[in-house]
Amino acid sequence: KELERLGFKVGFVPSQANGETLAAELPPKAEGVVTKVLYPASAKARNDIQEGLDAREDATFQLQRLNTYDTIPATFTKEQLATIDQIEIACFGSPSAVKAWLQNIDIKEGYQDLDEEEKKRLGPHGNGNVVAACIGTTSAKACLESGRWNATDIYYPKENPGVDSWAATIAQASGDVYERKFWS
Repeated sequence: KELERLGFKVGFVPSQANGETLAAELPPKAEGVVTKVLYPASAKARNDIQEGLDAREDATFQLQRLNTYDTIPATFTKEQLATIDQIEIACFGSPSAVKAWLQNIDIKEGYQDLDEEEKKRLGPHGNGNVVAACIGTTSAKACLESGRWNATDIYYPKENPGVDSWAATIAQASGDVYERKFWS
């Protein structure tokens, strides 16, 4: 919408803002013609788009992935680590943000030497006892697959992931957290 407001012609927008949907819905250039796709991405981005386009039987895509940036995890200062117990909701915009949060929890709690299965057995204590508010399903899956959240403590927009729906998700998580505190 914003690009159109600025005068750009938008030829395609997937029904949901994630790689799986983009790969499934991207229209081919023309029947029988190879559709060339340039995919600028994070070096840490998953391969959902490549794998999805490769799996398509209705069209042929030639994908060129271009890693345009990389994310590095933040290491919390001692002061930041000391405040973790006050946090009730952690907001995640990517799976790498989930991973970075958990690495900092591991440092604070001394879990760095545990293997992944031992960390999964920690359950919600292993995430700092926070509720997760995620931008979309990919980040939510990262929380769930870590084994360090109960599914009921992971919030994400079920449809139309993006910044606006993420804000609504954070508001919902906040309301639920405060309601739980009220009743406990």
